[in-house]
Amino acid sequence: MMRLRLFPRTLRARIAASFSVLLFFTATAVTIGFARQAAQTHLETQRRLANNLMVFVEPAVRGMVAGYDVAGLDDYMQKIAADPAIASIRIVDDGGGSLLYQHQGNAEPASWLSRMLAGAAGASPLLVSEVSINGAKVGRIEAELSYAPLNRSVRQVVAVGGALTAIALAAVFLLAYLLLTRFTAPLRPLMQWAREFAHGNWRPRVKLIESGSREIQELNQAFADGSATMRHYIQSLEETRELLEYSETRLRKLVNGMHEVLFELDADGRIVFLNPAWQALTGFVAEDSLGKPFADFLLDEDAIRDFDLRALAQLHEKNREISLRSADGKRLWMSLDADAQTDSAGNFTGIIGTFSDITKSVELNHLLSRYQDELYHLSVTDPLTGLYNRRHFDSQLEVILSDHLPKNMPVCLLLIDLDGFKFINDTYGHPFGDEVLRTTAQLLKQQVRRNDYIARLAGDEFAMVLKNTDIENATRIARKLHDCISDTRIPLPVGHMQLQSSMGVAEAPTHGTNAQDLVSAADVALYHSKRGGRNRIEVLSPDISRAVMSIFSQGFQLRNALEQGHIHPAYQPICNLKNGEPVAYEVLARMRINGLVIQAKDFITVAEELGLTREVDLHVIGQALLQTPSEHALFLNVDISSFNDKGFVKDLSQLLKPACAGGRSITIEITERETIPLSDSLHQDIQQLRAFGCKLALDDFGSGYSTYNFLNQFRPDYLKIEGSFVRGMLQNESDRKIVTHIHELASSFGMQTIAESVEDAATEHALQEIGISNAQGLFYGAPRLAS
Repeated sequence: MMRLRLFPRTLRARIAASFSVLLFFTATAVTIGFARQAAQTHLETQRRLANNLMVFVEPAVRGMVAGYDVAGLDDYMQKIAADPAIASIRIVDDGGGSLLYQHQGNAEPASWLSRMLAGAAGASPLLVSEVSINGAKVGRIEAELSYAPLNRSVRQVVAVGGALTAIALAAVFLLAYLLLTRFTAPLRPLMQWAREFAHGNWRPRVKLIESGSREIQELNQAFADGSATMRHYIQSLEETRELLEYSETRLRKLVNGMHEVLFELDADGRIVFLNPAWQALTGFVAEDSLGKPFADFLLDEDAIRDFDLRALAQLHEKNREISLRSADGKRLWMSLDADAQTDSAGNFTGIIGTFSDITKSVELNHLLSRYQDELYHLSVTDPLTGLYNRRHFDSQLEVILSDHLPKNMPVCLLLIDLDGFKFINDTYGHPFGDEVLRTTAQLLKQQVRRNDYIARLAGDEFAMVLKNTDIENATRIARKLHDCISDTRIPLPVGHMQLQSSMGVAEAPTHGTNAQDLVSAADVALYHSKRGGRNRIEVLSPDISRAVMSIFSQGFQLRNALEQGHIHPAYQPICNLKNGEPVAYEVLARMRINGLVIQAKDFITVAEELGLTREVDLHVIGQALLQTPSEHALFLNVDISSFNDKGFVKDLSQLLKPACAGGRSITIEITERETIPLSDSLHQDIQQLRAFGCKLALDDFGSGYSTYNFLNQFRPDYLKIEGSFVRGMLQNESDRKIVTHIHELASSFGMQTIAESVEDAATEHALQEIGISNAQGLFYGAPRLAS
């Protein structure tokens, strides 16, 4: 729809029009002033004339009325009424109220111009004059004036003034327009320049018009300079825009290609920007996540508190480990970098930050930490019972003593050993034995006080460290624990088994100020408890014999020697009596401490008491196989009681099978130091060893524990004649007969005999006479360590 233009479009036309309008209002005001003055003067003149007329008419009318000159009155009044200023006139008789004369002319009211300019009333004015004769009122003259002459006069004045004003206005407008056209001509090219500028043309071809006006000259120069400056700015802006577009493209590619999530939050903690990595990492669509509180995606309470509205303004995080929830509900671990943002006035505006996925790294660290904890737990605990092991016990006891003894707080050590556990294992099997150990460990856990310490040392031996406890209280605790163990029944397929235990109690610092001395003292007490009849508690006291203390002192030496590799094999030759050449070497155990070599007879009893014969035998056999040439036949001493441990037979087989397969001659030399039941499992173990090439020898035959039953069942390849009979055969005929009888018995079974403890040539000759073909003893060489 077209709009009506009320004002000219050009500047000069508007200036001319404005000047003309100003002139118009001025002329109008002047015209109205003059018209108003003329109208008021005309109105006033008309009123004065009317009043004067009434003054002049009254005497004439009075005379005509008094002379009853009616005709003359009519002629006279008609002449008066002919005046256009008289609208109506009449003469009234007061005496009878009759109308003597009446004329009704043009009663034109005052126009709006007359009312506005002259201030005339709306209705025509009424003039009244009394007619009196001899002082008596005989009538009155009423005349009503007409506004027609006033209206006509006002219109004429307004019309003439308006015409003159219009002519002057037109002339002034034309003259002003022409002058302004002349003066504003230099503005036209400037306007065209501005139009070209608006359309982006900063090099217009329009020629500027020179002007004598300093302002126009400055304006032309300003436009020219502005054009050059704008061209420079435009060029710079274009270059900057291209650089920004290039940078924006690179930045967008970088942001979109980031593996890290770039995010922005507003001051309310709501997400306002996310790059595509958000959806790739979390599975949430970025568009759907915008506008949501960032805290809605957090899982940990501390992180949620940090992104609370009250804490956002102080947020500053660097490599903060947080967890987010993914779209599928999984926990994602992120490394967060975020900072609060402020405007130039210091007002908080939001958060900008990044976070990267470290889920695999965190999970791996957690897994490694758990594995480390598990490995440490496995390294310091016994897997069967869950109690601390011997390694942890040794280190922890030193810590406990160093912490308590300087504060004069006593520490007691209680060692617990299950009675008959070996019989339980052999009779009911290792699974049942494991159940017994677990049950005992559970009893210890139930009875231990909050700050005390318990551990499984080895096999069926347990330890309880009682902190800040004297010997009397420790004895009471031991009795309570002993009763609890004695009251425990473990169900069997038929019936049940009652547990029994032996206990030894020692106190620090009374019996020792370090871990080794305290354990040694408690071991002595436990040993004394077992030797005293088992199933009892023994508290270490000064009256325990020095012999028992010596045994346990050797026990510690034996343990340390095994751990430090101070147990070595010694080799004694077994020779052919005919030529004296070695046919084999018996391997014997020796302990070497500080240059002193200790024979097996001096520590083997301790090894048996402490259950270390298995470790001693395996260590010595392993070293002998490594040290000797493969062509040397070896006699390896093995305690027959070690066969009760299936693990021993397995370990022994792993050592001997490769040696036998390589052609080495191996003979297992069994010594019976106590009566051992000849079970089917023992028979199977020995047959297993003989199956891959081992031979069997029975040592010390003729001593107290050698039995014909063993000889009959196992049919050893060699019988070694007890050395005491060999040494006495030259002086004692009965000893000679025993040696002869053993040889004949062995021969009848197809076995070879080996005489032990041969110390001289006479004994050698006597053995040759009997028919014995092999012998060993000091005459052929003492046991010697490997060079």
